[in-house]
Amino acid sequence: MSDISRRDFLKGAAAGAIGLAASSLTGAVAFADDAPAAEAGLRYDENGVCINTRAEYFAATTPEVGEISSVEDFDIVVIGAGNGGLVAGASAADLGAKVIVVEKNGMYTTWAGEIGAFNTKLEKEKYGVHYTDDELQVIANEFSRYSSGGTDQRLHELYVKNSGRTMDWVIDQLATKDIDFMVEVDMKDTSYLTLPSQHCAFVKGTFTELGPNQLGSQIANPKWIELIEDKGGEVRYNTKALTLVQDEDGKVTGITVQNKDGTFSQLNAAKGVVVSTGGFSGNADMMDVLGVTSHRYAANTMGCAGRMGDGIRMCVNAGAKMDSDCAGGIMLFDRGAVALDHHVGPEYGEALTDVWWPGSQPWLKVNTLGERFCNEDGPYDFQCNAITNQPGGFAYQIFDSDYWNDVNKFHTTICSRVVAFPGSQNSEVLPGIYPVTSGEDFRKVFMQPGLDSGKLKEADTLEDLADQLGIEGKAKETFLATVARYNELAEKGVDEDFGKMARRLTPIKQGPFYGIALSSWILCSITGVNVNTNLQAIRPDGSVIEGLYVVGNDMGGFFRHNYPQMFAGTAHGKTTCFARLATLHAMTGSIYE
Repeated sequence: MSDISRRDFLKGAAAGAIGLAASSLTGAVAFADDAPAAEAGLRYDENGVCINTRAEYFAATTPEVGEISSVEDFDIVVIGAGNGGLVAGASAADLGAKVIVVEKNGMYTTWAGEIGAFNTKLEKEKYGVHYTDDELQVIANEFSRYSSGGTDQRLHELYVKNSGRTMDWVIDQLATKDIDFMVEVDMKDTSYLTLPSQHCAFVKGTFTELGPNQLGSQIANPKWIELIEDKGGEVRYNTKALTLVQDEDGKVTGITVQNKDGTFSQLNAAKGVVVSTGGFSGNADMMDVLGVTSHRYAANTMGCAGRMGDGIRMCVNAGAKMDSDCAGGIMLFDRGAVALDHHVGPEYGEALTDVWWPGSQPWLKVNTLGERFCNEDGPYDFQCNAITNQPGGFAYQIFDSDYWNDVNKFHTTICSRVVAFPGSQNSEVLPGIYPVTSGEDFRKVFMQPGLDSGKLKEADTLEDLADQLGIEGKAKETFLATVARYNELAEKGVDEDFGKMARRLTPIKQGPFYGIALSSWILCSITGVNVNTNLQAIRPDGSVIEGLYVVGNDMGGFFRHNYPQMFAGTAHGKTTCFARLATLHAMTGSIYE
């Protein structure tokens, strides 16, 4: 077995979910040790890879439930105080339910900014945007195409056709707490795919040089908690959900939990249990068992701490079906800054110094042999997949001192945006990182931290840069020839080798020169429990597990291998939409009001 303890997969992340809201999540955690209760039942190969079957793994990691010391009755029980769980809780409270949201950590969690939605009142009233039924169908089909048809297209249809009305409810609810939304207009260009352009909404935030930035769910989630509590609901921290309680017919009627003081309780749910625990991106064993091999080529897992697959395990143990194919079941950014020894997984980084935010800029990429190997202008997952296949599982990003002019020409959007543009707001919620307006700002916000970390290299000559990056011998000769060829193509304005668009084909001629080793940054898992169009968990035979609803990153059937990159805010959007619809169904028997 590897000497890397699985319980230390994200060691030091005491808040359990620091993620993209790092400094807002500093609450104490009662359950810092998320190691399997029966770790002796797990088997590993010579590389430290967990090799249990799914059934063996879920059985071995099921926690023991001690003597129940108290029983409480609710209409709705929600597991997880994150984006999905808090929307579900607020929705239930708004519908008059007696609701409790339980969270194993000492504080709510936040993640991401944009919420993708179609045909919201905000879009129509502010920008005159309206998607026709035909356009919505095209978008749903694109989601299915991106998954190679390996998902449930009925869920795509459900999302695109119901996200607008859900977002209208979200905006109206948060308006009572003086929270304002904006519509993102600086979106990705989908015209070459003959897809409708997209807008997405998110909570307005502020960007400052001092302290944490505030945006999206960082602002919204505390207000969801207020809305829950205003209407008589409860959010209970340091309360770890252990198992689902079922009656003799298999209906889920509640959950068992371990309380902060170590005692055990049963929380009954007359109307239903909503599971939204954040997926399994913090659990190396579970990723191994489910065939998620890409995590072993990552350099960073910041934001995944505490996401141990608790909700998925509970659902599977209750008889629910999981996605059959989880092989690519994590969402990746091409921004993991690889350590000086060029090491990628499983000793992942977990700090801002392990992130190189401009990693998604389409500068030249070369492998350890000095070779260019892809069109650097592809979506995140294309880049990550291409990099993973290179020697060592990483690649070098190369650029020169004209970087400020480059990033303005590149005009990348949404979360890869590094330059402020009118009518847009960046999704960055990482402390000290925000859209910049000058080359001086870019140097301070992005370049200097990279140089200070030692990961970004600066050299007066390309030869010296190669030496600093460890590109030697024949590889160094190849590297110099590759840069020369790239410059030749840039002067022509035509990428004859890989077809990169002309405005993103910028030369590397003016010293000093820069290079950094990059791999992937794991954002979250995206496969999970299968559900029907009422968001109810289903068994392998397709029958419904009454009383059990699954949303967020615990839900499967929507993504496969990766995220449909041309549509921003889809993960947050479908989480928000489905959390609302699931609670509507639990309370009323219909997803419609």
